[in-house]
Formats: sequence, structure tokens, C-alpha cells
Amino acid sequence: MFVACPCGITNSAFNPACVACGAPISESGGHLAARVTLGLGPAAARVGDVIGDYVLGEMLGAGSLGRVFRAVPMTRGQTPVAIKVLHPHLLEQPDARMRFLREARALAEVRHRSIGRILDVIESADVPALVLELYTAPSLRDVLKRKKVLAPRACGSILREMAEALGVLHASNWLHRDIKPENILVFDADSPSPRDLRLLDFGLARSLEISSESVRTAAGVFVGSLAYASPEQIFGEDLGPSTDWWSVGVVAYEMLVGRRPFDATTRSAIARDILRGELVVPESVPSVVRALVSRLLRKNPKERPGDWREVVALLTPLS
Repeated sequence: MFVACPCGITNSAFNPACVACGAPISESGGHLAARVTLGLGPAAARVGDVIGDYVLGEMLGAGSLGRVFRAVPMTRGQTPVAIKVLHPHLLEQPDARMRFLREARALAEVRHRSIGRILDVIESADVPALVLELYTAPSLRDVLKRKKVLAPRACGSILREMAEALGVLHASNWLHRDIKPENILVFDADSPSPRDLRLLDFGLARSLEISSESVRTAAGVFVGSLAYASPEQIFGEDLGPSTDWWSVGVVAYEMLVGRRPFDATTRSAIARDILRGELVVPESVPSVVRALVSRLLRKNPKERPGDWREVVALLTPLS
């Protein structure tokens, strides 16, 4: 379900606010609607704006912290890049700026073939922006819209590459915290064993060296993509690598079954099912798949895999 905001961005109905302008999205009388107040605060970045030495082209997408544009260097002969610009409604929020720059730090510290590269951090007119390597490939969400479900072998190959990338991320003391099909690019989607991926959008990444108390948001505020969030994320408890493995489990289920395991029609119902609902895997799903998703989607984080090697071991029957 999606909601069109008057600012021009289409949002998931499960987002608490528009990812571009910050306007709240409400559920009223069972009908979804976007409430916006336009014309207030700094203007959002748009096509044709100059950020540093780059001219913004088409908008490629929007996330919780910023919009991403294709950008062309003003110096002739230079390669186009992607530029992520902080949302204008977040400019006066120190915590948002900190999280935005945390993405730069995470990407700068972690090196893996399937993790998107950062090229530079710039600030133009007091607006921070990340210069990122530009990729042209469909997201896993696009792939699933076209194919509905993936063969077990293809699913296992994608999950194995994700597990290895997350293993490097976790070994560098970082959590991603926002694993979902929209944040995974698949370059060889039609291969029987896709391995050419890019994991993107580290806007919610968090260092494992920082305590939960020091990064906790205001009481009652949930940060992340609810449908892929672990129970401990929803509760606001201490997080570890098992949080990312839960999200991987949701993605695995979606690739293999064609829908999410906890797929209610309202945010409150989704949260309730994640916290207390029973995991139901269709009888048509092979037993090896059942074992994989049931292990990744344990409510207790201590019962999930401890590291990427355990995840790869669970994937072996899908090879």
C-alpha cells in the first residue's frame, strides 16, 4: 500500500512520515492519507541545483534521512555520481545530522564488493551531502515485483552474498539496521546464482561501540523500516548483529514465498505480529527453507545465528 504526498513523493503506507518532506502519514477511519504543510522551512534540493562541484540531475530515490540524485560533475570528462542530500526538515536536528554523517563514516570504514562505496562528503550552503558511487541496477524490490518469487538456488546465492557483506560490516563494529529489498541492488538478477549485489543506504547504521542509551531517540519514536524490524528494535532494546539477521530472514521469506512473514494492513498490527505472532511457513515451502527462515526469525535474538558463517551454513542446502 502506498500514499502519494503532495510534495511529489510516493511513500509506503507504513511509513510514519513522508521520507522526503517529513509530513506525517496517518491512518484515519481505515483510509490512508498524507497530511502536509508546504512552504515552511528550507527548500528541498531539486534538479538543477549545484551541490559542491556537481549539478543535480534526476532524483533516484529517497530514504529516511535524505534524497538521492544522479549528479554530473561540472568538470568535463568526470564520471557521474550519486549525491545524497539531507532532508531540509532535518537540517536543524543535530541527531539527524549526526546519523547522516554516521553513514559516511560507516561506508568509509567498511570495504566489501557488495557494499556501496562513498567517494566524498561535502557541505554546500550548510547542507551536508554524501557523494556516492553511482550504480545502474534494479533493486531487489524491482526484481520481486517482476518475478514474484525466486528459485531457492537464486535466493540462496543472494543471501550468501548479503551474509558475507554483513559479516564484514559487523566485524568492523557496525550494524546496518535497515536491511530490506529497496536497499539491495542486484546487477545479475536473471542469473541462476546472482552474486553481483550492492547493499545501500547506511543512514540508520550504528556503531556497536556506542551504547544504546547514547543513540536512543525520543521516547516512543521508532527508527527503521517496521516490516523488516526485529522485536528488539521495536522494543528499543540493545541491538547486536542478530538484529540484521532477523531482517535478512524477512527478506529471505519474501524472496521464497512472495510476501513478508508479518504482513498485516496497519503498522500497529504488523508490530503486534512481529512481537507476538506465530511464524507460518506455507506447506509448499521445502523443509530446508523452513529451517532457514525459522532460525533467522526467532523472537529471541540469542537463538538466531551468531555470525555470518552460521547463516552461510544454513544456506548450504539451497546451493
